[in-house]
Amino acid sequence: MAFDMFDRPVPGESLTKPLQDDPSTQVPQIDNLYDAFYRIVDTIEKDEVVYGDLMNMIESGVDLETITHVITFGAFSKGLFSPDIAMQLNPHLLIWLFAEAHKEGVLVQDIKIMNFPENFSRGELSPNDVSALMMRKNPDKFNKMQKESATEQMDEFFGALKQSSDGEIGAPPKGEPESFMSMQAPEAVAPEALMPEEMENV
Repeated sequence: MAFDMFDRPVPGESLTKPLQDDPSTQVPQIDNLYDAFYRIVDTIEKDEVVYGDLMNMIESGVDLETITHVITFGAFSKGLFSPDIAMQLNPHLLIWLFAEAHKEGVLVQDIKIMNFPENFSRGELSPNDVSALMMRKNPDKFNKMQKESATEQMDEFFGALKQSSDGEIGAPPKGEPESFMSMQAPEAVAPEALMPEEMENV
């Protein structure tokens, strides 16, 4: 069967899907915070792979705030509980994850709690910071600016070179070179001064 490049969803088609098919629009399976907390905890503890991955993520530096938000949003999307239960559940899950990580041997100082940026100063982005950010987020513009900068530097270099050589690139420096006839003759040296001491006594 030939490949049909038009055999794909139309942009925006997912927005026309009936809301009845979305689990998050249905009546939640759990309607109280207590049951929601223990449903999530039991699910994590019974799955050794998920539990181990969470502990490894915490030990590697992923903050607890991000982890809890991912867990509760995923459960809400599946229709497990309502958004207000999810918001109330976040701090309880965060404390539980902290206790579990500490129990598994993760040092307290290695556990990141909140998703705070390391540098929250304003207006102090250096040119290197902006360049690194642009290289990751907008590589096309970064490459374009790199080429323009290189071209400007080459133009400045050749302009300075042309100015120093009186308008001709590759020309020798200004000023008349010293001719052979105008060079100062070397001072005369006595022949005995060139002879080794052993030869003088012969």
